[in-house]
Amino acid sequence: MMKDSSQFESLVLAKLKNLASPLFESADYTEESFQAGALLYNSSLLIAYSASEEGSVLSFVLAHHEVNDDVAIHLVVDQESSELYEQVLGFGLDVTIWVAEGKKLVKHPHAIPYQRIRVPEKAKKLATELEKFDCRVLEEHGRIRAEVHGIEVARVVQVEDDLFEINVGVGEYDKSAHNTLNWNSGIEQNLEEVIATVRKFRSKQGAPHPLNRALRSRWLMSEAVSNPSLLGLEQLDFVESLLPARDALRNEPCSALGKKGKSVALVLAAAGMDLSLVPQAAGQIHRHKPDSLIFLLPEQDQHPAIFRQARHLLIEPTFMMIEEPWPKLV
Repeated sequence: MMKDSSQFESLVLAKLKNLASPLFESADYTEESFQAGALLYNSSLLIAYSASEEGSVLSFVLAHHEVNDDVAIHLVVDQESSELYEQVLGFGLDVTIWVAEGKKLVKHPHAIPYQRIRVPEKAKKLATELEKFDCRVLEEHGRIRAEVHGIEVARVVQVEDDLFEINVGVGEYDKSAHNTLNWNSGIEQNLEEVIATVRKFRSKQGAPHPLNRALRSRWLMSEAVSNPSLLGLEQLDFVESLLPARDALRNEPCSALGKKGKSVALVLAAAGMDLSLVPQAAGQIHRHKPDSLIFLLPEQDQHPAIFRQARHLLIEPTFMMIEEPWPKLV
């Protein structure tokens, strides 16, 4: 059943007002709606709520014209979010996160400090098979994956206690299809075929294809990781996202840590108009405590909204570009 968008906006705004009134009853607000969210604000206070998990409420707040260092910001969410909690700590702003519990608001609890999940030793041993191929092998969120130009081509998965295997393919559906159709073929043959296909389309000369439209932010970063000198760095390596990726083909900002001498640089790449870039950068600033921050963006994606958000970060970013690795007009 489709909901009337204006009616839904009214309901979201009404929910925010009801939740906020006991804590901020004397405030005089201007009301504003955005997509599936709402804002209440004046010159010293901004309260925001989003009923959608697709877009971060923080992204919309940061781009708002009323936000400055003197404004107290209150973010209302329906459930706890360690990702949002980390992001908030990377800004020089007064931000409080509230969780809606029934008809009242409670303060978001302190998030558990980040700890990297260790990869089982048996999975690491199996991963040596992937290192024989022309791909990049990564450990992220306790899993081992193989990538080519930012696209996952294989993953080490646990099938039983202490039993691991290599799944070949691009995305979950492709991996399942490969396992079904090629169950009697060797892993080596399957992986070589997938890598060849990815390299064919994921190149400057590639014909129009979904493989050269997907994950462009990670593709852009893979070029920099392969040649850190493009960013004036001596070393550059991918780092985990704030939360495990929900979709292997979902385009979102990706992060890497680089070094030049004793200085550590945090690099974030994005492609397209991505308002989650700055909140992701904030979370990674809190997590890794870098000395500097670089945003790697195509020129056409350096939107004013990104600059408005970025001015609130604890570290001022440097905006850089490298040649886009994907074909034009695709």
